[in-house]
Amino acid sequence: MRREQFRLLQGEELLKVYGKGEGAVKAFCVTCGSSLFGGDWPEDPQVSIRMGAFDDDPGIRPQFHTYVDCRAPWDEITDDLPQYREGRTDD
Repeated sequence: MRREQFRLLQGEELLKVYGKGEGAVKAFCVTCGSSLFGGDWPEDPQVSIRMGAFDDDPGIRPQFHTYVDCRAPWDEITDDLPQYREGRTDD
C-alpha cells in the first residue's frame, strides 16, 4: 500500500529493523519476533506489511508474485496471477 494510506497507531518502540542501508529491510516485533514490515521500512513510499501480522481477514487478496526466480524449489505457484522474475515496478 502507499505510505500515505498507512499510519502506525502504537507500538513503534517495539519494532526492531534489520538490514538498513543494505537494500530491503525486515522489521520485527521485539516481544514476539513476528515479521511485520519489509521493503525499505519506514522510508519507502510503499508499505510492505507481512500478511502474518494480521489477526483478522484484511479484506485484500494477492495481486501478483515477485522474485519468482528466487523461490524455493518446492514453492509451486498454482494461480494465474502475474509473475515477476524480480521486484515489481510501476513503470
